[in-house]
Amino acid sequence: MKKWFIVLSVSLTFVLMLSSIPASAASPRHGAIVTQTDEAKWSGISADIVLPKTATIKNGYADWYLGLGSAVIESGISKTASGYKVFLGSGSQGGSKYWNSEYDSSIKDGARVNLKLINNGDGTVSLYVNGTLRYKQPIYKPSRLKNLDVVKMVHGVQDNGTNSYSQASFSNVQLRANTSGSVYKKWDGSIKSSLLRKNLESGAAAPKFTVISSVPLSTSLSAQ
Repeated sequence: MKKWFIVLSVSLTFVLMLSSIPASAASPRHGAIVTQTDEAKWSGISADIVLPKTATIKNGYADWYLGLGSAVIESGISKTASGYKVFLGSGSQGGSKYWNSEYDSSIKDGARVNLKLINNGDGTVSLYVNGTLRYKQPIYKPSRLKNLDVVKMVHGVQDNGTNSYSQASFSNVQLRANTSGSVYKKWDGSIKSSLLRKNLESGAAAPKFTVISSVPLSTSLSAQ
């Protein structure tokens, strides 16, 4: 009888310990919703991002960005617990000169921000924010990006499952249709594209994105 009492006491203690684990110890998650063109015929992309009116970021980040190539250039806006950042990644595995990221106190919840991401055709890429050049930097192993390549819109998150945001939407999306930049084409239903859900945290539940539209990309995110 005493032995069973000890076993039950230990089991109950273990259950109580588990129930007292704080929310910050929740499982990690890392994933994204991606709309990507099916054809590699673009040298840049321009879009307005309407940021969520409410974005609760307790750890990690949520981000909304544009991309060139299937996994080469990624640039846009992220939010951490400290505020909004503008970033451009052109191969951060190659070192710091291929990554720029700075907080921008002028960007607030619910803001509309114009982003333009361009392959300059000389081994560099440029990001314009509201019409002003923010970053120009080299591409790590530039042969990874073709002069004309696929482009994408992405909404992502990396956290422990506690972040959430209301609707975030791209709009006025234009695709740079030649290398000189003299021709842009509206990204609408006539452009062949695919919607992808990416879960980048092995063994974890996929982030709870709700896709409101795929072209242009519009989503919301719930905590797990």
